[in-house]
Amino acid sequence: MESHLYQELTGSQLDAAVRSALGTSVLQAKLLTGGLFNTTYLVDTADCGRVVLRVGPINTHLLLPFERTLMEAECHVYTLLQERQIPASEVLALDVSRKVIDRDFMIVRYIPSKAMSEIKLDEADRERICRDIGRATAQMHQITDSAFGRAADVKNGRGFSKWSDCLLHELAQWESVARPVGLLDGESADIPGGQSDEGGCADIYDYICKLVQKAAPALDEITVPHLVHTDFWTGNILISEQSDRPEFAAIIDADKAIWGDPELEFANIGWARREPAFWEGYGKNPAKTEAAQTRRSVYRMIWNLLDYYIFTAELTAPEDAEEIKKAALEEMKQLAKMV
Repeated sequence: MESHLYQELTGSQLDAAVRSALGTSVLQAKLLTGGLFNTTYLVDTADCGRVVLRVGPINTHLLLPFERTLMEAECHVYTLLQERQIPASEVLALDVSRKVIDRDFMIVRYIPSKAMSEIKLDEADRERICRDIGRATAQMHQITDSAFGRAADVKNGRGFSKWSDCLLHELAQWESVARPVGLLDGESADIPGGQSDEGGCADIYDYICKLVQKAAPALDEITVPHLVHTDFWTGNILISEQSDRPEFAAIIDADKAIWGDPELEFANIGWARREPAFWEGYGKNPAKTEAAQTRRSVYRMIWNLLDYYIFTAELTAPEDAEEIKKAALEEMKQLAKMV
């Protein structure tokens, strides 16, 4: 898989970023693999110990609009988590001026740990850790705000009073980048009602918005905006192996967080659904009402559409993109039956 956003720094760029942000020099740095959006280094410094440097993407013209403020959002979310003693990254520096290097960058304190996706846990440890993660997730979801929207937008006064309006805005942002590249050209005929329903929608973009508008009564049953991570897979959960038994260490990569419905967290993330201990820690299971099922269908559709753009324009992964596209189109058909 090729990324059009990822690019390594030169040694002088890396040293300049660390020196300007922390006032110290680099002793050694190791490129961390696995990322396709940010470029990440594990850095030993002369005066600040071991840190992690995350550098934002190149080719920012390819980004979805909300992706242009991800580091600002991430720092804000970590502050909220730490205020409530929820384990998360500690931000040491943030620079979005692009004066030192021509990219946003942030530095966080290193947490001795591995991603949960990279380690094997025995059954007892996995249950215990999943229960702890469930409790931490519930605490995160109990953090509320007065407006719906992406974390940086709400922080800067650009939130929404209705959840449905927030999701329609997400779709508008997606359309602003998807339509110019013809992302779903020729697909409207495959969607029931896409060409000739009672509202006269002629293309798929209008049709998708109409589906969400029809779902608005169910969406707007959510009246309190809760903090939702939205990228809560096991690669963004750290596990410490410093003691005799592995322990839940931190939630990371919270840059795509949104103020919204907590159940959005689980719409496209399958691992938690397979872990009864997670739900024991979380304290409740997903709602089973018709309205809740309609909301989850909206969430799956929108997140598949966002991922379809990412896997087509930001990354080069045609096979993955095609599977995501199929999932998005199928979800539209399901949602159309619900609304």
